[in-house]
Amino acid sequence: MTENQRQFPRHSLQIEVELQFLEDEPRTVITKNVSHGGLFLKLRNAEHYTMGEMIILNFKDPLEDYINTSKEGIIVRHTDEGIAVAFIEIEGF
Repeated sequence: MTENQRQFPRHSLQIEVELQFLEDEPRTVITKNVSHGGLFLKLRNAEHYTMGEMIILNFKDPLEDYINTSKEGIIVRHTDEGIAVAFIEIEGF
């Protein structure tokens, strides 16, 4: 998918995100990029995070005036640099 085909444009922003995965202790990681639809997290052990699993993310959203934000997401891609996460948005709540 090319950059201009994306539903939500990416912004190259490095912010701290608290990542909660399964029964693991929460950990703080850094983003590579952020969009309204998801983000990419830089991780050394991306293989630990299973494709399709849900995670919880807590961060100050740079696209929404840095308000404290908690979002659920699904791991949609692995690379050598980390994982891509798509936010789960529930309409009507």
